[in-house]
Amino acid sequence: MPDYTSFFLNSSSGVVPLECVEISHPDFTEPFRFVKNDTEGVTVKHEATGPDVPYEYQPMSIQRSTVTNDLDQKLSLTIADVDDELIKSVVSARLGTNWKVRPSVKWRLYRDDDLTAPMVSLQTLEVATLSKDNSGNCTFDARAPELNSVKTGEIYSLERFPLLRGMI
Repeated sequence: MPDYTSFFLNSSSGVVPLECVEISHPDFTEPFRFVKNDTEGVTVKHEATGPDVPYEYQPMSIQRSTVTNDLDQKLSLTIADVDDELIKSVVSARLGTNWKVRPSVKWRLYRDDDLTAPMVSLQTLEVATLSKDNSGNCTFDARAPELNSVKTGEIYSLERFPLLRGMI
């Protein structure tokens, strides 16, 4: 795995960081894989021993949360989805069998001289909001799944728990 620190401290100035985004859902026919900084697309490995995975170029804007070492990750993406492929796939997934499952987003950062493993990768995020404007841009926010919240899912009513009447 290439070292993130050595990329900024020891690499030559000609080495370019490549931001790759993978958007997947069980109802998609195949994941959408986009690269931001290479107009010819790239073929990378997600792991050193894994298969080659192609990413196609797509104009996009990526804004990450400033803190990368906590569990509350966030990513804001604006993708030029002129052909409406992505938004149509999301709409059909919402109407499919796995409609409760949100699309997942994986972000990886590679260096263009070593595509065998990512320098940095975020945990798997899920799409929280998604919108499409009239200029062909698809904008969405991806966040860490909310796994630990204070809600228990239990509804405490007087019918189910009559002893609660003394607490009121």
